[in-house]
Amino acid sequence: MPHPRKEDEKKNCQYCKKILARKRYNGVLEDNGSFHRRKYCNQICMAKGMIQEKAGLSAIRKRARQFIGTQCQQCNSLVNLSIHHVDSNPKNNAPANIITLCARCHAKWHWANGKRSSKRKNYLCKICGEPARKSDMCQKHYQRFRKYGNPCLTKKQIGSSWLLVKE
Repeated sequence: MPHPRKEDEKKNCQYCKKILARKRYNGVLEDNGSFHRRKYCNQICMAKGMIQEKAGLSAIRKRARQFIGTQCQQCNSLVNLSIHHVDSNPKNNAPANIITLCARCHAKWHWANGKRSSKRKNYLCKICGEPARKSDMCQKHYQRFRKYGNPCLTKKQIGSSWLLVKE
């Protein structure tokens, strides 16, 4: 004789607060473990419950992509389209604040309005003044720093032995 079915736990949807009940899939009752893990009554409540009030910058930009047009609003190009916030505030996703620009027009707009490219500046080595690569040191001094712990140490042969000396 089968065991009697256990009483279902009383749970509420985290978004709409409706009472959750175990669902039937193709006539088979939902597994009890799956029911315990479920937090929302349906996919609509889950989608609404997942929206965060304090979203990150990438999520905000992703939300703004829904307003992208089919062509650049300056040159009518159809390729490499992106969105541009007129007031330079990526959190302001009002349709009136968003325009569609191609990559070329977008770069022109930023150059014309005082924004420069974020390319790395040319740094100089703090020891010899040559162009730097990492940690404000040129390749030669960076390798010495990694190998000996001091960028000014170098190996010199004195007689038949090698010694570390400061340059």
